[in-house]
Amino acid sequence: MKFAVAQIRNAKITVHITFLLAAVVLIGSGYALYFIVFAGSLLVHEMGHLMAAGFLDAEISEVEIWAFGAIGRLEGAWQIEPWSEALIAISGPVQSALLAALGILGYHGYAAMAPGLYAPEHFPLLQFLVRVNLGLLAVNLLPCLPLDGGRFLRAQLSSKLGYKEATYRLSGLGVFVGTGLCILGTVGIVTAGRWVGLVILGPLLIWSAIEERNMAAYSNVMALLSRSRRFDRKGALPVEELMVSGNTRVKELVHKLRPSKYHVLLVVDRHMNLLGAVSETLLLEAFYKGLVDLEVKELIGS
Repeated sequence: MKFAVAQIRNAKITVHITFLLAAVVLIGSGYALYFIVFAGSLLVHEMGHLMAAGFLDAEISEVEIWAFGAIGRLEGAWQIEPWSEALIAISGPVQSALLAALGILGYHGYAAMAPGLYAPEHFPLLQFLVRVNLGLLAVNLLPCLPLDGGRFLRAQLSSKLGYKEATYRLSGLGVFVGTGLCILGTVGIVTAGRWVGLVILGPLLIWSAIEERNMAAYSNVMALLSRSRRFDRKGALPVEELMVSGNTRVKELVHKLRPSKYHVLLVVDRHMNLLGAVSETLLLEAFYKGLVDLEVKELIGS
């Protein structure tokens, strides 16, 4: 459950119910300043994504804030260049690292001004700032979706595997990591009465990874159907040829296409004799019309 709270440019800012519960608990327990530090750290982290997206002329359609972090959703993530998605993904953790570094430098700066006078316990908020941002950095660098580390890795894999397949693999890894966090948290609670947060973070990660996976097929097809917009904007697109069996069905081929290139299918028989060529446009038109089970050889000459 989430609630829309603000709009920054074209990005809708939503708050997950877990964030609201954390706010109530912290403020109600007299830790309002700690909550402000935590919320501010999340804001700085997400502003890193927003600034990078703005610089690259990409759009973040939604920022969803949880109790353990935030997720920024790129508008048409499949349409931007892989290096752009990688840069946008890594910009948030970089901001968290900078905040943690500033906190550490701040403490050491005070300590250098009066050696022996200052101790960590004298600056609990500074300690908390460092811990929160190191935590955000560590969690978001996990190489699975929907975390920043997973988005960065997807950018590297999508040019080789395609957006859909890369998303499938990394969201599957997200489910695996989320399950591991649940198990680790449960063991921690039973044996030492700690790591409660992992039991909450694990299911959230699993749920978001499954959602990311479910959106992948739709996103990939919509990306390919919007190819003409990219062509009009750039004036040229790289072309890739694929040799395919004439008996292959349309639905099987669509998900092999990569959004960063235009494809021409060289259709062959079982002896690898060329039957003809089918453009990506024809393939997508057939898919869009619902002819998903049509054999690709039927599109030759159409």
